[in-house]
Amino acid sequence: MLSIGDDAAAIRQRPGCLLLLSCDALIEGIHFELKSTSAKDLGWKALAVNLSDIAAMGGEPLCVTISIGLPPETPPGFTASFYRGLSEIATKHGVAVVGGDTCSSPKNLFIDVTILGEVKARKMLTRAGARPGDELYVTGTLGESAIGLELLKTRGKISQDYKHFVKRHQKPTPRLAIGKFLSSHGLATAMIDISDGLSTDLHHLCEQSNVGAVVEEFKIPLPRLTSGLKGLLSKPLIDYALNGGEDYELLFAVPPKKTHLIPSQIDGIAIHEVGKVTGRREICYIMRDNRKRRLYAGGFDHFSSS
Repeated sequence: MLSIGDDAAAIRQRPGCLLLLSCDALIEGIHFELKSTSAKDLGWKALAVNLSDIAAMGGEPLCVTISIGLPPETPPGFTASFYRGLSEIATKHGVAVVGGDTCSSPKNLFIDVTILGEVKARKMLTRAGARPGDELYVTGTLGESAIGLELLKTRGKISQDYKHFVKRHQKPTPRLAIGKFLSSHGLATAMIDISDGLSTDLHHLCEQSNVGAVVEEFKIPLPRLTSGLKGLLSKPLIDYALNGGEDYELLFAVPPKKTHLIPSQIDGIAIHEVGKVTGRREICYIMRDNRKRRLYAGGFDHFSSS
């Protein structure tokens, strides 16, 4: 009802709907490096990661506010380019920018985006709902963003020969259409977006649902690599998929009686069954070479000592 120009935005909530609120911070040196990321792509990503949160709830995004802290050496035109990228993805998903704050930062650039969305009260998906026997699914391909990040960090100009992987890191695509499909059809019992890596976010889902899980390594959707790219990478391909993070795909659980209703793809994005929910509370395994081994959370952790 009231947008930019006053002290606050006034939002009318529709009857029968829940208002969704989420925020994410991006900090230079932790989430991005300006020497390898354009201002426009950074603007896109700043909103994309928030849209992914709304997708994981099965919701529809409404509007955002953005706070940005600019260090003294910020180049001319940076802010305008940043907002062009942000506006591009906002327009694509019908999201309004209703306010925010701009201030100085003594050293590093930081960005904080708060997003509002809505979902029908009886259709909201959370991390707490998976039950033993549910099948586990993921969308898309896992590990491409982490590969793109490694190439940017270690290979300089060579990384531009692998633009697909670099783009997957710099301009992630939130899976809003898939989230809304699963929500509106009542197919999933629990869902989370894969921001910290499959191994870590699987543990997050299991922790909130008080369940365990077994995933099959050969079912995890991995990117196809040329022999040249394989030679540039420092880790086995499965490690990028399990622990790389920033894929912003969706991980969700589906009751056995509804698995036949899960399509092979939605909105052009493939959906893969990768495992099963178990009753072993918060204990996850991976099946590899017909052997079941413990799967520990090995993805990104802001406060890890390692």
